[in-house]
Amino acid sequence: MKTILPFLQRIRFTERSAPLALFAACVFGFGLTLPSLGFYMDDWPYVFYAYNKGVESLREMLLYDSRPYAAWLYILAFKVLGFKPLYWHITALLMRWLTAVLFWKTLSTIWRQRTRETISVALLFAVYPFFMLQPFAVGSTHHWVGFVFFNLSLYLMALAVRRKKYLWLTVPAALLQAAHLFTSEYFAGLELLRPLLLWILLSRHEPRVLKRFWRTFLQWLPYLLILGIYAYWRAFLFQNVEGVTRNTPVILNQLFSEPFKAIGFLLTASIKDAVSVMTIGWQNAVSAELLDFNSVYVRFRLVVSAAAFGLAFLYLGRLDTDKEPPSDDWTKTSALFAAAGLMVGGLPVWLIGRYILESKNLLSASRFGIPSMLGAAFLLVLVIDYFVSDKNKRTLLLALCVALAVNFHLNNAKEFQYSWEKQERFLRQLLWRAPQIEEGAALLTDEEILGVMGGYAVSFSIITAYQPGDIQSPPYWYFPFYYTNPDVDALLRGAPLEYGKLSMNFSGSSKQMLLLSFNPEMKRCLWILQPQDVNLRLVSDDMRQLSAGSDISLIRQGANINPPEVIYGKQDTQTWCYYFEKADLARQYGQWDEIARLWEESQAVGERADNGFEYIPFIEGYGHLEDWEYVKKQTKFANKITSGLEPSLCSMLDRLAITAPSSQERDDTIKNLKDDLKCGNYR
Repeated sequence: MKTILPFLQRIRFTERSAPLALFAACVFGFGLTLPSLGFYMDDWPYVFYAYNKGVESLREMLLYDSRPYAAWLYILAFKVLGFKPLYWHITALLMRWLTAVLFWKTLSTIWRQRTRETISVALLFAVYPFFMLQPFAVGSTHHWVGFVFFNLSLYLMALAVRRKKYLWLTVPAALLQAAHLFTSEYFAGLELLRPLLLWILLSRHEPRVLKRFWRTFLQWLPYLLILGIYAYWRAFLFQNVEGVTRNTPVILNQLFSEPFKAIGFLLTASIKDAVSVMTIGWQNAVSAELLDFNSVYVRFRLVVSAAAFGLAFLYLGRLDTDKEPPSDDWTKTSALFAAAGLMVGGLPVWLIGRYILESKNLLSASRFGIPSMLGAAFLLVLVIDYFVSDKNKRTLLLALCVALAVNFHLNNAKEFQYSWEKQERFLRQLLWRAPQIEEGAALLTDEEILGVMGGYAVSFSIITAYQPGDIQSPPYWYFPFYYTNPDVDALLRGAPLEYGKLSMNFSGSSKQMLLLSFNPEMKRCLWILQPQDVNLRLVSDDMRQLSAGSDISLIRQGANINPPEVIYGKQDTQTWCYYFEKADLARQYGQWDEIARLWEESQAVGERADNGFEYIPFIEGYGHLEDWEYVKKQTKFANKITSGLEPSLCSMLDRLAITAPSSQERDDTIKNLKDDLKCGNYR
């Protein structure tokens, strides 16, 4: 300790270290979980179109998504990055880091004497705890690229004023402005920061207010023209594809018909969203629910957060700053800039009549707050500086904020990690059990089975896993029936099941339906239920009832299909679920020798079921092979390890009594087992 403390006291960090510090913050907040992340919700339409229909089809997709000029970005990204999730997540992290670096460069250009303050703002901005969709690495590409373009444009504009190289720097700045506006509309509101920034810079050389106002207007004019062209195109020229009513600027239109009502909505939305961005993330970051020390991941998260705190405290505490007190307009201008950034960031969202707090899904709505994080991080640093005068205490508090933000993002990533693991299991097991599914089939579950996905994303992922190539309409679609049509009786009679997303429209019926149960949390494989499962006590009453309409004849045998390896990696077939799914498929087609082979292979590699229901295909298989000793032993074992299985086992014995080869041993075995199970109670 005696040698460490003097060493730490000798460490000094200069302003040039800021990009490295920002990169370290991004790695702590987002980089450590990257290898275990995949694709989610809004990622899947991009992946589906690019993988099945070719990258050029993204033009069609983005036209339906009301972002036709973002096609260039995604086409280029898929050509460079391909379909490996890790590459997309690394790119998203780098984009976030670059956004923070450019924000710092802009601030340091405006306030050159404020090294500590500008780096502190950028450091907090890099990991600000609000945007929860960082793991949407594909779907958020236009967010981060748009933010990079905006910040780079703002930086070049500030340099143009400071260095008086207006033409050479204004032209690329204006081109970048046009690029971010027509690629991602999210940062159009932040464009209102430009005149304020120009006013701050010009005020230092032009004391006369009228002349400063005129110079500010002239230098803002090129950017104002581009913003005006964009606003005119978006409000009056752009037309959605027929039948699509997405992102209609209702409040912008209302400004002309009912201006007071529209202005009232904008004021209310801006205040509510500003408070949301300033508070919600921090509330989640300090929640007591995050302190489950029995969890290995929680311990990992807390260790990483503690390390982030220590490094941030060391870095900010040993950062070289000017020896003389700064003589600038920081006190007058910084709060104005920060507050403006917070208040105008959500303008594009408010103009379509939406805001963060009105959204039912805060996870999804967090994307509305991305632009406002810029002002929120800035304002928080100013508040800390205002109320905490002691340098060490101020550094301590800022480091604590960084650590809490890292804690927030690591906790947020956990749900995405598990969702990807569950996606991989689900799709592999589905393809093992159902190598081919007839077109027009609807795949149903009771509730949504995959976190941070949604029905359309699961549908796109399923179709992509089956790799049908370029299709005009979806061959099958996924429906969680509690959200689609909770009327089980109507579904059994035959209810239409329809869904449209982008240019894909599915039209099916519950008469062509496969009912799925997928609960790996309960140590179960994927179960495709069928009419014989109407007395299965291990699923809900609605699932039992609906299993009567599950038509496994929609499943066809064929060549084994594996989910795309470039997306999911190599699969492991030496798992219990592989043997179960293949045995269940073999049972459907009466391939009893194949069931015996699968059983012997599973035992050779030491795999076994955690749920007795998954032994039933093997028991039936050995019953048809007349190995009644196995039937007796395995039936008793299945019933022993899983309570409530008796009705399903009794139904299995009834089937064997009818379909297995006739013999006295068969009849005696079945009778004795039925007596043991008290099957008479389940008629």
